[in-house]
Amino acid sequence: MEWHARTWAVTGALLAGILALFLPAFLHPDALLYPTFSPHSDLTVIHWPKVHLMAESWRSEGHLPLWTPANLSGMPLAANQLAMRFYPPAWMLLLVPSGVGFNLFLIAHLCWAGIGTGWLLRRAFQLDLLPALIGSFTFALGGKLVAHMAGGHISLIAAAAWIPWAFGAISLFLRAESATERLRHALLASLALAAQICTHSLILLYTSYLLVGRILWELIFPEYPRTVRTFSLLPLLSIIPLGASIMGAAQLLPLVELASYSNRALSIEEAGQYALMPLPLGVALFLPQSYAGHEAVAYLGLLPIVLAGWGLRRDDRRTWFLALVVLMALLFALGNATPLFELVYRLAPGMRYVRTPARVLIVASLALAILAGLGAQRLAGRRVPWHDGVVLAMAAITTASGIGLAILQRADRATLGLALMPFAALLVIGLVARQHLHRRAAWLILACLTWVDLGSFGFTLIRFVPPQDAFAAGARAAEYLSQQHGLWRSYSPSYSIPPHVAAKMGIQTADGVEPVHLGRYDRFMELAGNYAGLSDVPVGRFSVTIPPFPSDRPIERAFEGVQPNLSLLGLMNVAYVVTAFPLPMDDLDLLIQIDNTFIYRNRRVLPRAWLLPAEVAESFLTMGEPVEWLQLLEALYKQAALQRDTASDQVLIREYRADRIVLDVSTPERSLLVLSENWYPGWQAQVDDVPALVVPVADLLRGVWLEAGNHHVVLTYQSLTVRIGMAISATAATGLLLFVGLTLACRATRC
Repeated sequence: MEWHARTWAVTGALLAGILALFLPAFLHPDALLYPTFSPHSDLTVIHWPKVHLMAESWRSEGHLPLWTPANLSGMPLAANQLAMRFYPPAWMLLLVPSGVGFNLFLIAHLCWAGIGTGWLLRRAFQLDLLPALIGSFTFALGGKLVAHMAGGHISLIAAAAWIPWAFGAISLFLRAESATERLRHALLASLALAAQICTHSLILLYTSYLLVGRILWELIFPEYPRTVRTFSLLPLLSIIPLGASIMGAAQLLPLVELASYSNRALSIEEAGQYALMPLPLGVALFLPQSYAGHEAVAYLGLLPIVLAGWGLRRDDRRTWFLALVVLMALLFALGNATPLFELVYRLAPGMRYVRTPARVLIVASLALAILAGLGAQRLAGRRVPWHDGVVLAMAAITTASGIGLAILQRADRATLGLALMPFAALLVIGLVARQHLHRRAAWLILACLTWVDLGSFGFTLIRFVPPQDAFAAGARAAEYLSQQHGLWRSYSPSYSIPPHVAAKMGIQTADGVEPVHLGRYDRFMELAGNYAGLSDVPVGRFSVTIPPFPSDRPIERAFEGVQPNLSLLGLMNVAYVVTAFPLPMDDLDLLIQIDNTFIYRNRRVLPRAWLLPAEVAESFLTMGEPVEWLQLLEALYKQAALQRDTASDQVLIREYRADRIVLDVSTPERSLLVLSENWYPGWQAQVDDVPALVVPVADLLRGVWLEAGNHHVVLTYQSLTVRIGMAISATAATGLLLFVGLTLACRATRC
């Protein structure tokens, strides 16, 4: 009973330490998490529009959409991990108001990360409760993880929360003696990896390679002399990737399909973006700073670093592996500055599709958390060489450096932490070694110091913004546009209407912010936006935004003086151009200036759907990229504009939803119905209740052949990969639930 009470007390302390970061949100529950180092947050820019679309669809239609028309002229939603459509914990976002829902989601996953780390330390490393609490704080409140939370990387936080569960499961799998135990741990590892499949590919890759490294380490340096037995377990290990793939199939299959159409095949230079340089990395490890942004944060905690030093043991080769993980992560975070990064890029499957190598420090944070817990555990035996000269010298250096920086510059969180934290940790360790302090009291003090160390930095990274402030930018311009009739898109080369504001007002945009684009659409917008010739614009390379903004100029003025191709914008049904600067062009009519925002009407706009005569349409049905694609697109526009002005046919859009478009069409001759929508596999058509093919027009738009007469046309997005994946995942989930139920029943009956 006493043990259970202590367990609940320690768990409560962990949850309280995490909840403390969100105190402002308890006072204002609808406030949205924003970083202190940027006016923007991926929470609102990237995640909010997806959640808003899914929540609205769920409330009005009773199902979740597979496609989003919100930005980038439409793209797959189900294939996008950031939508977390197939991640059950994310479904709470559909039921709870956005600010409250996002905060609860983040709290839940930080707690899950902390509980998982504690479980890992307790079960796999047999630590006492308080050392496990120290490790839990180290990972759940680690500077790198909290920095990405501040940046609004919701799905990344969800994926990272499963890392300790996956690592703990594989560690217990390697130690298990019975087949039932091994199967149970293999299924847990599979579940953790499946959760990452549904949330974030980068974290999935890092976790997978961490588990592979742990298995190889066990083969090379077995914990016990049982190498033959370890080799015999290798076939059973296949359960883990197979189980993860089956359980995550609903997300995995459409994601693989999207990969062949996306812009994520990165060069080594693109993959190495946001790497850290050696000197900034060394400084960031000891002096936490938030002004450089989440990618530059490398602070894992001063006190955990000190404790991790005690955690290294000559007779425990598991600690060698953890130290190697930290070292390899630090080297990899340097990107192209070391040969390791290029080696991994060229040889490791999947690493060509991800970038931001400094994010691997999240994995290093878990390894450090385990070592810190082991270091604290050594206090129990008072076998701590606290008098070690090297450690004392390092403590003296850090203390002197912190005091010196505080005097020379200013006394802030970073300098005071450097001066006090290592010294305080060593003082506690020394008191235990000299038997002046009981180990439990020391553990409690060290746990509090760890929370102060990491929590005080976390507070400098996050702020909570009221919804009215988060949706203020571009709100008046968006409100004006939302009152315009018809179905149309807007384009802003100056980011004048942020994606979440546009989504809230029901505005569909040709521009947008999204880590995964359709590669063909990227190339189209280079021509339509007419920014391909600018030397400092990353054209032809990966970019999160369309248009891709140069890094050394303000976004609002980056494309001042650049005249977009109004015909190509019109081809994609862009009726309005919104800028932060005057854009005098023929066929652009200034409608209104709201504050510093200019709203223009594009006279070259085409309707969302139109017809081409059969003999004209044939020349635009070529697949593959023609040599003169720009000329082909402009010829398509001219034919469409001519047909619009002279034809007697009619196209009426009766219904327009994310996954469904219904039209009534009248044509006097055989024609091709063309929609200003991105072509993508999975779109199906029915013409008068008869299935018809949806063909790519100019390798960009959707087209459906119609015979002469009146027709009722229905287009629906019914992705085959999603349907197959959902069937596989549903079957796997049912099997997993049955296995858990049988296991619990067996335990209850002691069978």
